[in-house]
Amino acid sequence: MKTRKVVPSLFFGKNKLKLNSIALCVASSFVSHSALSAETLWSEDFTDPALNNKGAIFETINMDGVTRWSIDVTNAQLTANSDWFKVTNNKIEARDVDGQVDWLSETIDIQGKQNINISVLAEESGTLESADFFDLSYSIDDAPFVMVENWQGKGSNSHTLIDDFTSAAITHSIAEGSTLQIKASMANNSGSEYIRLDNVLITSGVEDGGGDSGQGPVTDACYNCPDLSPIEDAAEFDDATYYAAVFNAIDSVQSTEVIRTNINEAISANHKQLTYSEAWTALTVTDEDPLNSDNVILFYRGISKAKNSNGSGSQSTNPDNWNREHVWAKSHGFPSSSAMAYSDIHHLRPTDISVNSSRGNLDFDNSDAPLPESPENRVDGNSFEPRDAVKGDVARIVLYMDTRYAGLDSVTPDLQVVDTLTSGGEAKLGKLCTLLAWSEADPVDDFEINRNNKIYEFQGNRNPFIDHPEWISTLYSASCSDVDPVDPVDPVDPPSPGADLYFSEYVEGSSFNKAIEIYNPTNSAISLEDYQFKLYSNGSVTATGTYTLTGEILANDVVVLGSSQIADDSLLVPFIDHFVSAVNFNGDDYVELVHGDTIIDNIGTYGVRENWGKDTSLVRLSSITSGDTDRTDEFIKADQWQSNPKDTFENLGSHLADTSPTDPGTGEDPVIGMCGDEADKINVIQGSNNESTVIGDVKVIEGSVTSAVPSLKGYFVQEEADDTDANLMTSEAIFVYFNNIANFPTVGNKVRILGTIKESFGRTQLTATTDFIDCGVGEVIQPTLVSLPVSSIDFWETIEGMSVNFNDTLKVSDTYNLARFGQLTLSNGRLILPTNIYNAGSQQAIDLADKNNRNKITLDDMNNAQNPDNVPFPAPGLSHENTLRLGDSVSGLSGVIDYSFNEYRVLPTTTPLFSATNVRTSQPDINESGSLKVASFNVLNYFNGDGAGQGFPTARGADTFEEFTRQSSKIVSALKEINADIVGLMELENDGFDSNSAIADLVAQLNSQVGEGTYNYVSLDQAGVGGDAIAVGIIYKPASVATVGNAVTTNQSPFDFGNRQPLVQTFKEIATNEELTIAVNHFKSKGSCGSASGNNLDQGDGQGCWNELRTQAANALTSWLNTNPTGSTDDDFLIIGDLNAYGKEDPINTITNSNYHNLVADYMGSTGYSYSFGGEIGYLDHALASDNLASQVVDTTVWHINADEPRILDYNTEYKSSEQLSTYFGEDAYRASDHDPVIVVLNLQSEIELVGDFDGDADIDRNDVNQFSMMIRRGETGEIQHDFNNDSVVNSLDVRALMTLCTRSRCATE
Repeated sequence: MKTRKVVPSLFFGKNKLKLNSIALCVASSFVSHSALSAETLWSEDFTDPALNNKGAIFETINMDGVTRWSIDVTNAQLTANSDWFKVTNNKIEARDVDGQVDWLSETIDIQGKQNINISVLAEESGTLESADFFDLSYSIDDAPFVMVENWQGKGSNSHTLIDDFTSAAITHSIAEGSTLQIKASMANNSGSEYIRLDNVLITSGVEDGGGDSGQGPVTDACYNCPDLSPIEDAAEFDDATYYAAVFNAIDSVQSTEVIRTNINEAISANHKQLTYSEAWTALTVTDEDPLNSDNVILFYRGISKAKNSNGSGSQSTNPDNWNREHVWAKSHGFPSSSAMAYSDIHHLRPTDISVNSSRGNLDFDNSDAPLPESPENRVDGNSFEPRDAVKGDVARIVLYMDTRYAGLDSVTPDLQVVDTLTSGGEAKLGKLCTLLAWSEADPVDDFEINRNNKIYEFQGNRNPFIDHPEWISTLYSASCSDVDPVDPVDPVDPPSPGADLYFSEYVEGSSFNKAIEIYNPTNSAISLEDYQFKLYSNGSVTATGTYTLTGEILANDVVVLGSSQIADDSLLVPFIDHFVSAVNFNGDDYVELVHGDTIIDNIGTYGVRENWGKDTSLVRLSSITSGDTDRTDEFIKADQWQSNPKDTFENLGSHLADTSPTDPGTGEDPVIGMCGDEADKINVIQGSNNESTVIGDVKVIEGSVTSAVPSLKGYFVQEEADDTDANLMTSEAIFVYFNNIANFPTVGNKVRILGTIKESFGRTQLTATTDFIDCGVGEVIQPTLVSLPVSSIDFWETIEGMSVNFNDTLKVSDTYNLARFGQLTLSNGRLILPTNIYNAGSQQAIDLADKNNRNKITLDDMNNAQNPDNVPFPAPGLSHENTLRLGDSVSGLSGVIDYSFNEYRVLPTTTPLFSATNVRTSQPDINESGSLKVASFNVLNYFNGDGAGQGFPTARGADTFEEFTRQSSKIVSALKEINADIVGLMELENDGFDSNSAIADLVAQLNSQVGEGTYNYVSLDQAGVGGDAIAVGIIYKPASVATVGNAVTTNQSPFDFGNRQPLVQTFKEIATNEELTIAVNHFKSKGSCGSASGNNLDQGDGQGCWNELRTQAANALTSWLNTNPTGSTDDDFLIIGDLNAYGKEDPINTITNSNYHNLVADYMGSTGYSYSFGGEIGYLDHALASDNLASQVVDTTVWHINADEPRILDYNTEYKSSEQLSTYFGEDAYRASDHDPVIVVLNLQSEIELVGDFDGDADIDRNDVNQFSMMIRRGETGEIQHDFNNDSVVNSLDVRALMTLCTRSRCATE
């Protein structure tokens, strides 16, 4: 980006004008506006070049020439050259000061001044904690400093701002006096934490009638806004008269409903229905900024915005304009504009258009993730949490709506606030108890009282909970007072001395079929803290692999560790609890289980490499009841282990399960009896633990059949209502298994069954020994209502086998096993991968991981066959044309809860009906108004054999030429629709650049579709890019861009192992002659952990293996790019590629900390994703723009053609019938890869600096006018470029001329 200076014309007022998009600035009659009556008494914006680096760095304090302000660092500890409190980037910045630093203005003369106002801008970056703060204080006439407390709820009683406050424009009115001094104090304690001060401004002035006084009509209030006249005078409001009936009802101790009715009648009388257009006008008065009568305060962001920037008509497309937010979302009961509630200004508030969109129609509740563009608000898939300063306002608005609208008019229904999460279409909004807590924490303030008065003047009615907040408890407190306290959890008794875990099974099978089972022989759960599994390979005497266990093992239960490299289609997969890289043994290795420093069991011969367990499955003999704690004794396999053939897995999942307990009764087995005879209660059989306490006992049950499942050889039976207990921890249903079943009972009938109680791979079941007795039609079983997320994973055990109905509309979150096993995962909203939006290891990430784990359930097709001919989801069957995408919805799901293959699942009792709520798009949804489009696309092992139709199977990718043809058609279809000028590619076959290479083949195939010569590819003068089997590449349109110089790469560490070598090329855009450098990357994956060690091992923080190596690559890449490796002097860089790190993981944070902008985060926020893993979504694929390039970005998006689609729809032909080869495939972009492409639109251009932007903040506003006026008064300017009225003289007349050049109407500040 090149920079030029121009003098603006009188009609264009933008600091940095884009050559192709100069906007006309409407110059209103600014002269008479109230802003001109404000006098600037003192200001500091730190833009004087002489101030750069003034301040304290380490032990050096340099304040030479600084006379208008001073600093104090005596209470800080600056211990390195990277610790400072100095002016940098036109702001004074505190970095890692370890204590408090102070900035103090000189003494400012305020003698005889009125309406004095202080304004400063405070900013921070990094991850601040509650101990980090920014304080604004002032002293009048040398009195003690007075601090501005808890600014807009972002601080505390002892600090102005704390923690991650992001940015705050603090304004404060002060008393009159003779002198004033300002102090800004900051504290932080980390090199990644920055706190900054800017734009210090002291003004004085008098009100000149801006805003509305309530005495006459409001005219020309905002853009496209009608006139509006008041109908009442708030000064004459009499509370006792208005609420007389309410006071009478309360004094006479009437019921809550009577009081509610009286309140409703009071606030409904004289309620004038405004038009929706009149609401614009009203909001300019009700929500007017008390410190700037030209602005309104945005409800959720708390910032001041010009009234004329309302999103009416042609201004509605600007996401930074303000809109009319329905606090009670209109889709919750009144979508028609004719409804009284639709335009009721009590619940209409000005909000930023984009924030309004983010809130949507969500309920209010405590939410998971900060809203990226306004992080003081939070949002998740089903709720919105506003900033603390307006939580009470929200609560009182919602309670007003609930009280005001009782279904008494013909259009607006009875609106109800409820203590549940709701869905659009319901005349309900939640959550009540959260709102009541918010109202208590954020009481009524002056702004709210003033707003209520202004609404009364225009609309004629009032919010009673602002006038009388005590009435909230009168009407609503009972709704949240009947929650039963939670009983404390009984502590788990420690195991008896000498009893400990031991190995119970060892599997060393074909390929990576390797597993180890650990058994708890005690009658108590054992915490796995301080337990480790260790592998000693090839006779090593030191551990070559270690895994630290987590969680606990229940009494008489097992945990199974499996190799992390087990093939996806291995029959061993369902038995594995934890996939572990350390489970990588062969038959000649030694393994041990340790507790702290104590060996509690071992298998094999320590320190000796000898084959004792290759290609076998070993099960511990029942006579062995403890582990072998001596690693030096002789290992004799036959003494302790039963040997089974290779790949014998059926014994995994339990140990000694077939040992039946002795019947404590008479010794006589029960008989089945007759219908109506006494029967064993199912809830007693199930018990309140994960396992039944009567395993092995023979029992007789009687209940209603809720589901019959032929594939499981059984059916589910549930107790009728009279036989249930009051214990919510015990299930009322059980699965009945009968191996030779030929006659299934009728669903809905009552049956009586005799059988033995068993635990089958975690499922409690009654194994029938005889056929059932049909007792006729049974009682209708009312399903248990279930909402996700559940309170605890243990909740599922309490309803195991029971009939359920899911309250929520659920989203499809995982289809990985849809076509293979007929299974998919459902959740309440999409599951965001924690480290995509939160730093690894942070409490937010930990909490979100826990919530995600509780917010999912597997839906099973009840067909045990693998790769079935018909996958029933979605009905009538899955196909390429009838896809089931992640994000699609299902409502009213009913079924029974089962446990199998180590997970709970719902077996549907009615056909699930899916809705395509995440439809495919034929093209990327992106703003195309830029001049250049760049894309990043992982093409999933694009290997073209020998380039002549032979050479298959390849090392990776297609196994046959047929598969490659199918793959190529999909990749080409995607690239054709993306239609980018430059594309960075990952996972190309690393076979060079000749005509038979993979990249040449791809370009040839693409050009055959879009026109010969449309695309070319970047090449190196060498055989490939590095030594990996796959490489990155770049293709481009020669008609749009030309290469500048040669492409470059590097094989220096850490690009010599794991991380693929980057490919960097500078391009020149032909239309603009502007340059841009593209760096394409593919960092080390999170898997293949077998050879990882040290910090590259999985640290359990969500970042997977090799995080240190990826972070090193991020550091090395940015450092290398800083050297301009292509020789270009242009500072526009775009890093793209599959970085195998999610949005807030260490490698990405490393790049953004090097002044790169995460474009997916900037343009898509927390909703951005390009990849799905384990049901969670995030983006591994990135576009990161250098600081200069970021301002030239028009838009960024991710085209969801792959991550959301079932993997069965890809190019592969295996495990598909001849019919499925057709029905599952389409020559289009969908499931071309497993990664979604990232697309960036740019407007490369020179930057034009506009003369008149004196404060350098990218616009011309009243701050610039005031600063120029002061310069004129002081005689500090005489440059002819400041002759804005073109009369060849620079004087006060040029101040008026500068006003006509302002960026915004009336020279408003942003």
